[in-house]
Amino acid sequence: MTQSRNRGFTLLEVLVALGIVAVISILSWQGLQEVLRSANRVTEVDERIQTTDAIFGQFEQDLAALELTLNSTDPQRDLTEITGQGLLLQFTQRNTSEPAYRERVEWVLENQRLLRIARNEINPEQPSVSEPLPMLGMQIRMWREPGGWSTPVFFGQVQALQGSDLNLQGSALQINSNNVVAAPPVDGNNENAGGAPATPDTPQNPGASSLVRAVEISLTQTNQQTLRRVFLTGGVY
Repeated sequence: MTQSRNRGFTLLEVLVALGIVAVISILSWQGLQEVLRSANRVTEVDERIQTTDAIFGQFEQDLAALELTLNSTDPQRDLTEITGQGLLLQFTQRNTSEPAYRERVEWVLENQRLLRIARNEINPEQPSVSEPLPMLGMQIRMWREPGGWSTPVFFGQVQALQGSDLNLQGSALQINSNNVVAAPPVDGNNENAGGAPATPDTPQNPGASSLVRAVEISLTQTNQQTLRRVFLTGGVY
């Protein structure tokens, strides 16, 4: 009667098995690293989008708080201007639990950082400065009536967007020397009817006041992507 013996693995078989396990581990690790890199990229993009949406949301609130009029002699009038550092807004803040107060807001781009600096008449020497947000560049232009779009002003490194120009809908304002708003003439030869822009920075009536009806803001993020939004200003048209 023959007695059977249990046969074990040879050294070669063990080495082959270990090699196969090592190859599978390396491939799995590389795949895991790629998944983690993709997740990080998605997270970074999502954070940039959320940050830019928050900035545009604050721009919208600031511009909507304006109550622009054609009375340019009032020293307390609301205004919006493009300065050498960015965008300047002056308005009365009413969307708080506190009594209404005058506020001066500056959006400034410096050292590839976007800042919102707010000063109110209650504590003018203690400005409220937002957390610096990474931003490569900013482009601003305004729709003035009469006049149309102004020449864009660039701050920092702006990546230009491709696309056709934007026109506001509705009849353009006609303003005489007495700052009286008149309806535009209905004429087939009126090229500015329907809000079509005139030559930038050239009012239709020289010497007359102009009203900022909208502001276009383009922000170039750190990944060289540019996002653009157009905001209507609050006011009397």
